[in-house]
Amino acid sequence: MVITERELVQDEQRRERRRPVLRAAALPAGIGVAVALVDYIGAGIPSYWGDEAASVMSGQRSLPSLLQELSAVDAVHGLYYMLLHVWMWAFGTGEWSTRALSAIAVGALAVGVFTLGRMWFDRRTAIIAGALVAVIPRASALAIETRGYAITAAAVVWLAVLLSHLLRQGAPRRRWVLFGVLVGLCSWFFLYLLLVPLALCAVTFLVPRRGALLRRGVRGLRGDLTAAAAATLIAALPIIALAAFQRNQVSFLAHRGYLSPKGVLVTPWFTHGAVAAVMWVLIAFGVAFALRRPAERTSARLALSWLLAPAAVLITLDVIVAPTYNPRYLAVSLGAVALLAARGLTGILSVVGSRMPGLAPVAAAVLAAVVLGATVPQYLHQRTPYAKDGGADFRFAAQVVGQRAHLGDAVLFGDGPRPSRTSRLAFRLYPEDFAGLQDPQLLASYDTRAGLWDELASVSATAPELQESTVWLLEAKGARSASADLSALRRAGYTLTAQQHVHRTTVYEFTKGAHHA
Repeated sequence: MVITERELVQDEQRRERRRPVLRAAALPAGIGVAVALVDYIGAGIPSYWGDEAASVMSGQRSLPSLLQELSAVDAVHGLYYMLLHVWMWAFGTGEWSTRALSAIAVGALAVGVFTLGRMWFDRRTAIIAGALVAVIPRASALAIETRGYAITAAAVVWLAVLLSHLLRQGAPRRRWVLFGVLVGLCSWFFLYLLLVPLALCAVTFLVPRRGALLRRGVRGLRGDLTAAAAATLIAALPIIALAAFQRNQVSFLAHRGYLSPKGVLVTPWFTHGAVAAVMWVLIAFGVAFALRRPAERTSARLALSWLLAPAAVLITLDVIVAPTYNPRYLAVSLGAVALLAARGLTGILSVVGSRMPGLAPVAAAVLAAVVLGATVPQYLHQRTPYAKDGGADFRFAAQVVGQRAHLGDAVLFGDGPRPSRTSRLAFRLYPEDFAGLQDPQLLASYDTRAGLWDELASVSATAPELQESTVWLLEAKGARSASADLSALRRAGYTLTAQQHVHRTTVYEFTKGAHHA
């Protein structure tokens, strides 16, 4: 085969055309990889907690068993559970593997934030916003959590990117329909994700001066949005119906006290008052700076609606309709937090640079120190052994049993203060530590039931039938049955020979007929 000079020239021209594309993609890709890697550090240190137990146990079910579960509970997390089912089949069920999926999603979130920042504001704001994703406490926490919120946050940002492209290009109606279908399908990861595209579309339609964001008349836009909304409704209708059918599942929110100043202003994205103070100041500056520039006013309104509208809707529903508000649900607004805070930083730096050019590097260093000084302690705390759910210790309680129990011993579990804190979850999350032990309480395994958890007999009902010489009892802090469980084992002829308090779980060793050591 002879390669002609003309073919060589054509190959070189194709390479030249690809180089700008590759260079343009290198920066956002680098930001995404860096954020994912930074936030993945320490992912395997904290023990799983109750919500992650729901994810892991659901993902371990067979698909028929999972569909049975979703018909009764957790349908709103069903798509994530199915994705996790495949992920765990490929990579395993340990914390390092399951949480990697969330770290990747947070990396995708950072890339989306960079892309949107460049479209709505400028390149410097985009870079800073992408980097901020790594240290905003809610994002860095979700990156090491086996739940679907990180994927949801990333999906929301990329939907905003697509919406911006549609508006700028004056896209044909069929693309709006496809966008609506995509929004509806993404809602299967998290239903309240729908609030963000709704808010963005409303602001786009209502603001009087749309600037470069809109290349189509009002009448055309009205038709586009109507078509997209109809497509979204059709695609999301099944999950909306299932969520309505399973609405009693979140009735516990009425007793959590989430609807408080801290639960609205601090917990959703910042987790700590110092971080909230710094970030809210930056957000306020970001809104003010953007509104002063005509080219950024629509972007500022879009970002502000993205930040505030989901919270306002959830709070309103919680107050008027039924318990709805949970600070974690506002992870859908993480992109807006990063963008507005970054715009605040760039605005401050621009003012300092224009008035006192010599102090610009100092100002940048001071701002970086303030942001990192507030956020890094939270980042480090999130990567400690008992960081999840205020002290989850399932892995460490399981290790106590795994190190001390012998083949043929029995293991019992007391009731927890709520299902997601029951000590039984240690058995399901870390089964290798309970291998070879008897499980006399089990009435029905979770994967044969429509609910999330195992069905167990009480310790009091089980104790009289025990024949094993050694019994291990795990009791969670706040368990109402702890005293009755200990008494039941004593009545059955067992003596407490050892106990070890882990963190939130106490492990008791009982021996048949032995005297207390």
